[in-house]
Amino acid sequence: MEQPITLHSRPSIENEAFRRYAENLVEIERDFHQAIGSLGLAVSNEGDDFEERVRRLRDLGVSIGNDCKSFHVGWISPACMACRKGVGTETFLTSTQCPRSCFFCFNPNQDDYEYGLSHVNDIAGRLRARVEQGARYAQLGITGGEPLLHADVVLGFLDAARTLAPDARVRLYTSGAGLTEELAYDLAEASLHEVRFSVKLDEPRSSLDRTLAHIGMCTNLFDAVMVEMPVMPDQVDAMKELLLRLDNLGVRAINLLELCFPFHNADEFSRRGYCLKRRPYRVPYEYWYAGGLPIAGSESACFDLLEFAVHKELHMGIHYCSLENKLSGQVYQQNRFIQFDSACHEQSSDDFFLKSAKVFGADRAPARAYLESIGERALLESDEHDYLEFPIGRVASLAAALPATEICISTSIAEVREGRPVIRELAIAKWVC
Repeated sequence: MEQPITLHSRPSIENEAFRRYAENLVEIERDFHQAIGSLGLAVSNEGDDFEERVRRLRDLGVSIGNDCKSFHVGWISPACMACRKGVGTETFLTSTQCPRSCFFCFNPNQDDYEYGLSHVNDIAGRLRARVEQGARYAQLGITGGEPLLHADVVLGFLDAARTLAPDARVRLYTSGAGLTEELAYDLAEASLHEVRFSVKLDEPRSSLDRTLAHIGMCTNLFDAVMVEMPVMPDQVDAMKELLLRLDNLGVRAINLLELCFPFHNADEFSRRGYCLKRRPYRVPYEYWYAGGLPIAGSESACFDLLEFAVHKELHMGIHYCSLENKLSGQVYQQNRFIQFDSACHEQSSDDFFLKSAKVFGADRAPARAYLESIGERALLESDEHDYLEFPIGRVASLAAALPATEICISTSIAEVREGRPVIRELAIAKWVC
């Protein structure tokens, strides 16, 4: 079992060299949290009951996947399953133009946001170029902004996808703006498989009813009509009512997203009483996903809605997609496809990070002697930090042979710097038998 060594969780360490090393990593985490604290939004001081909630959901029969980052009951989109590793899937951006002004929108974080406000991408051409480069797809997405502001571009992409990626399942993200019955039929005829509607509960009731009418119009046209939306910590009761209405409409599933702070609109988040989650990631890192940082209480609200769905025996699928669930594809691909030399590091099948083990100081020599005696040759020494590093698969046998040895579990990621692959350590834990 691993005990994480973090700002908020520090198991006792007797080995002096190990303790010094741990303090260095904690200092890096402290700097990370100080940077978060400068974003203009308060950080929650509340702990969480994550492990207890996970146990309750498991007891209720909720499916838990991707290292406790994805939770669902009933049907889940194949695209959501593919997203965990990010292999064979890609989403194409039409533009960042949108008639809505969602306070939580993270599109402004994207590199091409300003360009996308005045330009429309040739997504069919981009798909063609990617296929010519060797890309093969099982899942394709069309997003914006609002893609249906450019219905001809969307239909052109669907036409290209039928030829270039005939086996791919294609989905569309939309608020429903610009959707008509005629366009819905055109999209269905063009082999669009899945439509994901965003729903805003803080809009006037007439706007919500109009969106639900669009959803109802589509349920018999497409293989899957879904809703995908972030969950506000203070809207659980309204969300329960929405789940019942969607279930009555015949919606295939809903993706409940962890609400995130997109690094702007801090005043609006503060006005609503929202705070940042105290520990935004299990493993701090500069992730590519532009969604921002998770808001405290949103995950707990999603768990409440999963329990509600089970007790009400809803027919539609309910999927809670945490922020970290969206990050795992990057981790998988970096560590899967960057070639590095170290035989010490092994990609975890749980969280997709690279794992290794270390012993420090006076424990190095006896550990080396034992590991060499059982034929292990993948050993790395660091005199600077006073450790011996070895494959994580040897931890259990080493702990049994030398029970007094304190073992560090290292979590890392592969990066390319100056044209060559390197391994960057991100977090550590203490092994406890």
